[in-house]
Amino acid sequence: MQCSRREKSRVFVGERHNKQRRGENSNIYNLFISSHIKNIRKVIIMEKSWDPTWEKVFQSQEWGKYPEVNLVRFIARNFYKALDRNKVRILDVGGGTGANSWYIAREGFDVYVIDGSETAIKILKNRFEKEGLKSHTYVGDVINLPFEDNFFDGVVEVECLSCNTLKNVQRIVDEIHRVLKPKGKVYSQFLGKETWGFNSGKKIEEGTYKDITEGDLAGKGIIHSTDENEIKNLFSRFSKLDIERMDWTHQRNNIREYIIIATK
Repeated sequence: MQCSRREKSRVFVGERHNKQRRGENSNIYNLFISSHIKNIRKVIIMEKSWDPTWEKVFQSQEWGKYPEVNLVRFIARNFYKALDRNKVRILDVGGGTGANSWYIAREGFDVYVIDGSETAIKILKNRFEKEGLKSHTYVGDVINLPFEDNFFDGVVEVECLSCNTLKNVQRIVDEIHRVLKPKGKVYSQFLGKETWGFNSGKKIEEGTYKDITEGDLAGKGIIHSTDENEIKNLFSRFSKLDIERMDWTHQRNNIREYIIIATK
């Protein structure tokens, strides 16, 4: 049975419960359990957006150690003036091995990271432990964020949206909107349709391809590329939206990314 948004309860969790529930409905994807928030609620996720291709990627190759420069500017401009950075909650959606959350934690903010890959989160935790950094890490699917409404001051994501179908991109954006505090801000970095490799691979829908054969994201599963009009529709619930386009080349091939900053 498909639950409606109101019928779905949520859990605000540490890490995914890793014991598999056997003999139950195969549609049940995950069960989150909370240990650090008083009002404990449970959530059963029946749908998923995370592409397991990324588990193989994180197991087989090193992937990103340092933050995007535009993300650094976003954090500096919006949160450096906080009197107590430890009270500023920032969520890294699809944070992978922690390139961006590493920087955010070093700057003294209260950082949360969620990713579908157990391997990526393990790598992140090992790095943070070696450097004495703190974070809240979660293995889970980002179309159902396991946090209260109005919980975060800021949210960041770098090309997590690009690794989803358009339907799931909208769900993730709506979830980000839900967990942001009023006037909270989100930073998003999203591949554009002029990017090298777009239109290669198997077409799933307009703008979405699987098993791309060219470019940096070749063999990385589902990839969605966007444009400015689509971004405006995706982020229409936000009170303010700034979009910048960044064009560059790699191995003489074109790359286009959109830098999106939105305010709830």
